Amino acid sequence: MARKRYHFDPEQLSLTRVRKSFKEKLTRTGSYVLFSLTIGVAGFFLTTGIITTPREKNLIVQNENLLSLYSSLDQRLDVYDRTLTAIKVLDDSIYRALVGKNPLPWSLREAGVGGHELELGLNVSGYPDRVITTAERIDRLDSHLKVQESSYRYVMKEALRNSTKLNHLPAIMPVSNDDLLLTGSGFGMRLHPILKIWRPHEGIDFFAYIGKDVYATADGRVSDVRFSETFGNVVEIDHGFGIETLYAHLSSFNVRKGQRVLRGNVIGKVGDTGLASGQHLHYEVHIHGKEVDPVNYFFNDLTAEEYKKIVAISQAYEMSMD
Repeated sequence: MARKRYHFDPEQLSLTRVRKSFKEKLTRTGSYVLFSLTIGVAGFFLTTGIITTPREKNLIVQNENLLSLYSSLDQRLDVYDRTLTAIKVLDDSIYRALVGKNPLPWSLREAGVGGHELELGLNVSGYPDRVITTAERIDRLDSHLKVQESSYRYVMKEALRNSTKLNHLPAIMPVSNDDLLLTGSGFGMRLHPILKIWRPHEGIDFFAYIGKDVYATADGRVSDVRFSETFGNVVEIDHGFGIETLYAHLSSFNVRKGQRVLRGNVIGKVGDTGLASGQHLHYEVHIHGKEVDPVNYFFNDLTAEEYKKIVAISQAYEMSMD
């Protein structure tokens, strides 16, 4: 209830009630309305986030930092995924081949993926999608690493039991190529330099002068020494365990059919015989009758970085030399 105001008249010794004018009433009402609007607008801006408090600003900065951190983590996980994929390829195509074992089936490599709620203690419903996705990627990577570790332990165990077989697995380059500058066209579809058609290039070329030594890349027995219209002078070596190697365009032979050879023995000389566009060695690796990329069988000669380099060089050529 509004308080009443009175005016005292000393001459009349009486009180007279003071009546507010319309202007005063309007001013007072306007003040109340303006104050209410101010409070309402301020509340609106605060509750909608248009105006933020210091605490809210701090939380916003923290959220932005967390998003940046998750982006960085995702990039690192991408690198780890690519690295692990490369390791899987090496494991399946080289290391398991070393001990005569088939590649791990996909079902085994994917076994155990999932369960990040238990591993990381997450309540899925209480976390943003970004957090859950990253947790799932970490869980999947952890599972794949465990499978890969188990595979390596198995390969090591089998390798110790089959040390003799390791000597029969191609493991060096067939020519001296320390600086990798002799590396030519690699495995895959290539343009033939003479026929001018695209066709599978089932080995790797090495640029080398005529007469350069060609080495047996593993222990074995010479299965064939012949002349081919396309490959020229050819030496083939049977290494046992379903493994064979082929050396083409030779200028001369140093071995005969049926002869036993050891890794590193000179078996012939580089040439340009057959259907070739220049002097070079064409080298192939066959596993159970199927041509495979020879680059994966140079592991005695190459570091990890050199392996990446020779792969890049060999795949950069669109045209082969034969």
